[in-house]
Amino acid sequence: MLLIYTTDITNRIRYVMQYVFDERLGIEYSITNNKEAFISNTSVLKIVYGKENISEELFFYAEELLFENNIKKNVLNESAYNNLPVLFSHNKKAALQFDIFAAIFYLLSRYEEYLNEPLDKHKNYNYQNSILYKLKILDTPIIEQWMELLKDILLRKLPSLQFKKHTAKFGLSFDIDVAYAYKNRNAGRVIGGISKKMLQLDVNETKRQLLTLANKKEDIFDTYDYIFSTIKTKKPVFFFNMGLYGRFDKNPSSRNKKFRELIKNISEKAVVGLHPSYSSNRNKNFVSLEKNKLEKIIDKPVLMSRQHYLKLKFPDTYRNLINNNFIEDYTVGYSAVYGFRAGTCNSFLFFDLKKNETTNLRLFPFSYMDVTLNNYLQLSIEEAKKIVSNLISTIYKYEGIFIPLWHNSTLCDCNEWKDWRKVFEYTLKEIDNKNFENLFK
Repeated sequence: MLLIYTTDITNRIRYVMQYVFDERLGIEYSITNNKEAFISNTSVLKIVYGKENISEELFFYAEELLFENNIKKNVLNESAYNNLPVLFSHNKKAALQFDIFAAIFYLLSRYEEYLNEPLDKHKNYNYQNSILYKLKILDTPIIEQWMELLKDILLRKLPSLQFKKHTAKFGLSFDIDVAYAYKNRNAGRVIGGISKKMLQLDVNETKRQLLTLANKKEDIFDTYDYIFSTIKTKKPVFFFNMGLYGRFDKNPSSRNKKFRELIKNISEKAVVGLHPSYSSNRNKNFVSLEKNKLEKIIDKPVLMSRQHYLKLKFPDTYRNLINNNFIEDYTVGYSAVYGFRAGTCNSFLFFDLKKNETTNLRLFPFSYMDVTLNNYLQLSIEEAKKIVSNLISTIYKYEGIFIPLWHNSTLCDCNEWKDWRKVFEYTLKEIDNKNFENLFK
């Protein structure tokens, strides 16, 4: 039993202690602010988290962050400790020379994303504002590395201590932004598409579209048979965009018979989640409408989501998901770079900073997106494979969850995506080599 003393038991402290000691380390613990009771307690392991030590127990110096209930610009005191970049460093006499609990909370709560920073062209948080990007460790699950430091300190105090064992997992995920390149569109979209290609003198694409519409050629985005034949028994999740047609929402109508059949067929062999439309970020009522459409098609509750274009505004986006009974979200990651947006390769509960409370919505970070590697970073096939291999090895080492993000359209093996199936298949091979457990059972 671990006993933690702190002068004030706040919601932020409850959140981070539950994550660290219960969820990750698997240590039974309790928190007290009663100094006399703490000192007299005979628990085998006791720690003090505060401004000053009150006993001979392990002492962790606390910055103000976890005792506050407001949101403001913080002095992060970036430094290095044991060859690791750290936040909230200090020179106090303590078990660690940085406030590990404040640092973990800062990253998991996405504190920095609540601040008024420049946004990207889609009004998303710009990764270049991130402290992890500035420290050049976005590709590192730094929280897991800090946790190793904490484990060592606890073991030195109590060598017989046993930590929870975790199993490295994988979760294949697919975003269905555009279910078909040419088929199952209304007449206006078909005529518009052909006219645009003709005006651009794109003879090959015009010919391909006409042949596809005449059923003489397969639709290039109809890669679903390829996906399921390649992943074999690995159960994936498919996120479907059910939004009304618009500039950034391109799927067929939810009334389209073929589109409904596609969704229903996939739901019988995969998990189906919602890909809330781009438009849903302007009208929060759209999420409920889109969720209802999808649930009626598959005749099952839809509990998972990933935002289209990774549109994410804290805390509004997640509050809306919670209000619509979602329990898991898979949006945490960046479009322009790979790595660990929240500094971790494990899932965690969303903490609403404005309400200053823990929620029941669990967030699952993804580590790379196909579009990131090809379009943003313009990597070669071999360079992309190397990135994938490094991410998988790192996540396996720290017993995390490896979630790649792919699209049906990027697996077409055509145009700028020629040969990128090799990266997808390499990802599957590396998952098998490491013997990851499937997240979606």
